[in-house]
Amino acid sequence: METKLKNIAEIYTGFTQRPPEKSVNTFDLKTIQIKDLTKEQVIILDDQLVDLEWSYDSKPQYLKHNSLIVVARGEPRAYVFKGQQVDQVAVSNQFIVVNLNIDNIKPEFLAWYFNHSQAMRSYFEMNSRGSLLMMLSISTLKEAEIVIPSMFQQEEILRLAEEAHNEALIFKQLTALRAEYNQAKSEQILVQAKVAQ
Repeated sequence: METKLKNIAEIYTGFTQRPPEKSVNTFDLKTIQIKDLTKEQVIILDDQLVDLEWSYDSKPQYLKHNSLIVVARGEPRAYVFKGQQVDQVAVSNQFIVVNLNIDNIKPEFLAWYFNHSQAMRSYFEMNSRGSLLMMLSISTLKEAEIVIPSMFQQEEILRLAEEAHNEALIFKQLTALRAEYNQAKSEQILVQAKVAQ
């Protein structure tokens, strides 16, 4: 099945930070900053939430369980929020928020689809503005065509992605061990050369 994202999700941009025009009630909430997110992750971790004092006239829209946040400035990347609405987490307009309104698509799969499918990567490159910093508009994201495989196929894709991620971690560890071994062996050779003089 293939459909536009706007047909299966509620989509909105995060808040714009403007100073209030009149005195307003201030209260604390949490937010997420782009600099705290890594390319390798998909799930937003609790320790990546930052305190923010809200002092604006409007009420913020809080992330819901399984909300996706998509980076709108820079390389488009999607992350999944696993907290709850009562956690009072709002994001700035550096992000576009996607709340799925159907059950036959896993948020983690949609994040993978945004981050890794060739179709979406090409779509983002062709439809993002900005020469130095890519800018993804909400209208562009709403019009994105989404392929929805069966739940079994979604889980298979996520399993393959997890296996590739784990293999990459193991390879990185092996590379570090090899570098450590080479350094120790080289130092040993230098010590032997010094003694042999």
